This record gives sequence, C-alpha cells and structure tokens, in this order.
Amino acid sequence: MGHQLGYREGFDDGGDDFVSIRPRHEPGFDHVVVLMGENRSFDNLLGWLYTPENLPEGQTFEGLAFGNYSNTAPDGTVIEAHVYEGDTDSIMGQPNPDPGEEFPHVNTQLFGTIDPPGNAKLWVEHMEAPHNTPPLGAKPNNSGFVTDYLVNYERLRKGTAPSTDELRTIMGGFSPDQLPVLSTLARDFAVYDHWFCAVPSQTFCNRSFFHSSTSHGFVTNKHGGGYDKWIGSEQAPTIFDRLEEADLDWRIYFDEMQLVSFTGVLHAPVLESHWSSEHFATMDQFYEDAANGTLPAYAFIEPRMAYNHNDFHPPFGALREEAVEGLQVVDSAVSDVRAGEALVHEVYMAIKNSRSPGGSNAVNTMLLITFDEHGGTYDHVPPPDATPPHLNAQPGEMGFEFDRLGCRVPAIAVSAYTRKGTVINDEMHHGSVIATLSRLHGLQPLTRRDEGANDMFSVVNLDQPRHPDDWPVTN
Repeated sequence: MGHQLGYREGFDDGGDDFVSIRPRHEPGFDHVVVLMGENRSFDNLLGWLYTPENLPEGQTFEGLAFGNYSNTAPDGTVIEAHVYEGDTDSIMGQPNPDPGEEFPHVNTQLFGTIDPPGNAKLWVEHMEAPHNTPPLGAKPNNSGFVTDYLVNYERLRKGTAPSTDELRTIMGGFSPDQLPVLSTLARDFAVYDHWFCAVPSQTFCNRSFFHSSTSHGFVTNKHGGGYDKWIGSEQAPTIFDRLEEADLDWRIYFDEMQLVSFTGVLHAPVLESHWSSEHFATMDQFYEDAANGTLPAYAFIEPRMAYNHNDFHPPFGALREEAVEGLQVVDSAVSDVRAGEALVHEVYMAIKNSRSPGGSNAVNTMLLITFDEHGGTYDHVPPPDATPPHLNAQPGEMGFEFDRLGCRVPAIAVSAYTRKGTVINDEMHHGSVIATLSRLHGLQPLTRRDEGANDMFSVVNLDQPRHPDDWPVTN
C-alpha cells in the first residue's frame, strides 16, 4: 500500500494531534460526499466570484462581471444584474418573496412566454396548456425573470404590484464578501460554471433525477396528484441500488430535526426497505464517520428543509413558530443564507480534519457542494438541450419531453488533488455524479441521461495532493 505520507517534505505527524495519511496509488478519490442546498442559481450565489482583474491565469469564467446582463420589465424598465445592497439581515434573506419555481414559471423566466395570457393571473394548479411552453424551435434567452417575478409577486401579495426596487430583487445576487465560505472554497478548489439542473422546474423532480436519472415523467412537486404521486410512482433503480448490488457502502445523512430523510421518502418505492438500516443516519453520525475514517463510498447530505432552514432556500410561507419535540423552531418564512454557509463550513472542516490512515480521509475524499434547482433566481446562461432519459418515451407532465436541462446551479468541488483557482467549463448536469460513481466503481448506468453525462474526474488536476493543513480555514 506504500509508505505513510505527510504530503510535504519534513512533515512531522505531531504525535497524537496528527496522523500521517496513507496515500493513494494515483491522484483521485475513493469517497464522494455531496451536500445539496436548495433553490439558488449559479449567478445568484457565484455570479460575481471572479472579475477580469482577479480571474486565475489560464482560466475562463462565465460570470456576471464579464458582460452586461439585464431583463426588461413589462413597463419597459431595464433592470441590470447587480449585487444585493442594503442592511445585512435583509440581504441574507433575499429574494423575498420567494420566486416562482414550477415548470410554467421557469418557462416564463427562460423564454419570456405566458401562454395562454390568462396564466399570469393563476396559481400553477389552475394554469392551462401549454403551461407557458414556448413555440416549437424557440431557444431560451433568460429574458423573463423580471416578468415572472412581477406576476408571481402580484399573486403572493393578492394583486399588489411591486415597486421598482422590489422588482429589482430578482436580478440581484451575492458578492463573494457576502458569502465568505462558498467563495473561499470556490476560489481555493474548483468551481463548475456550467452545471445545470436536470429539469426546468422544482425540487422533487431535480432531486429525483440526481439519484435515479429520471423523475418518472413529473415536472412539479405536487400538481396533478399531490405529493402522493411520488410514493405511488413506478419503481426506478437509484444509484444507491447500483452501489448495493456492487457491495459498496452508501449513506444518507439528514438533520435530526427533519425526523425523516427527504431522499428516502422521495424514493420510497425502492428505498423504504433501508429506512431503518445504517444507510440512513443523522448528522451527528456524519461528523463521527468523518472523524473516524468510516465515510462510505458515497455519502449524501440533506440540510434542514422544513424548519430552521440551513438549506439556502429563500423565505416562503407565513411566519409561524412552534415546538417540535421540545425544540423551538421557526418555519419557512424565515430563511437566511448564513445558516447554509455555517453548514457548508462544518461539513468541509470535518473532511479537512479527517486524518484516518486506513479509511476515508482528507486526501481520498471529494466533497461536492451543489443545489437542486435555481428556484426562480436569475441566471444569464441559457440551458442547453438534453438527452431524454428513456428512448421513445411519451411526453410527461404538462407535455414536457425532458429534452432540455434546467438552469445553472452552483457547484463547488473540494479535493486534495485539485489546483487552487480551478474553473471547470465542461457542461455538467445532475447526471454527472451518477456517471462519476458508475465509472469509478464499474457500475451500469441508470438511464440514457447519466450514460452520456460528463463525469467529475477533471477536478483531479494535481499529481501530488495538497496537505490539508494548507487548505483554507472557513468560518
């Protein structure tokens, strides 16, 4: 297995405080950890990460400082992409109110279409065909974010139109200084600037695609059958099944306040038999596994998505406080990106400090921080066409044929074998983690979507690992 390695000349293991870590035979990773946040576009969180002045040499970056990007409101007002301004507490809860995220809303955001026009006044469950779908052959230009925010705002506020300043919210985004944890990791390791979600819609569809490479034809969380439609959907294998068949360990970690794993429920037809097994664990077990070197081949982390949000989701719903099992919790009307930053910090530092010589550790674990969908927040890059998961399949819910991807989402990869300042321009999507695990372990693909996806091995661009003591400390 090779000698014990300190990664640098003269590294001293320092007694009980440090353990030399056994090296890999070649650059790469054996363990993949994914932390998935909620409802943020690439531009919203990372669009201002680099400017022409600070872009690392030899890199290109599809960011907001490299062009002029705007939307035009229905009254002709031009609203440019900009950094959020104002008091800190307000900024950290933007955009508020929550933008539209269902399939018809995303159609409006990407194509500027509201078809039929009466859909502008309706909630999604009452919208009529073609559900704002653009004409055949139309290409997205991301021109309708302001339009959709206006009509959604008026619905949420019962006919009250937003002021120009309120409307500007949807074109806002965070500066690197406002998100120090994410921006530090993105600059010190690798950022993907063309990672797209799987479906131009919301959470359930995209989280389903992330692990099963299909959403069973669904493009909304609950339209046309309620949430029960997911429980009663046809069984489709997941990457967890593929790993199980290959006798490889996997685990889903969720916050104990959530009580149950969202992923477990979403894929209940195939995962229910594992609910009471060690494959499902709370976050205290994650930190223990990271410290002890017992992380599985694949670990998926769920933030809190219902109470006391630490998932980055914009605020939504009515303010309500209540106690859950003796804990005082605040519901979805309160959500602050600083809580998400804190979770990213804790997960990253747990991996950075993992020094097990024989199990998982900082040098053989790759951490991916990404998001399920853009959640209606602005992004300037039009999503590309996509491979439908199943050949000759009938159109799905609302007539969608799964032939185009959703918007860009943030994606940051942390690895000991990744050069500081790496920007990966490859087209990636939510089938890329499945593709990576499948090619790493010799597993069969799940559908045509992940079979043709680019994998994540391009994140490995160093011959020798960076010592974890030299990685940045986030706070």
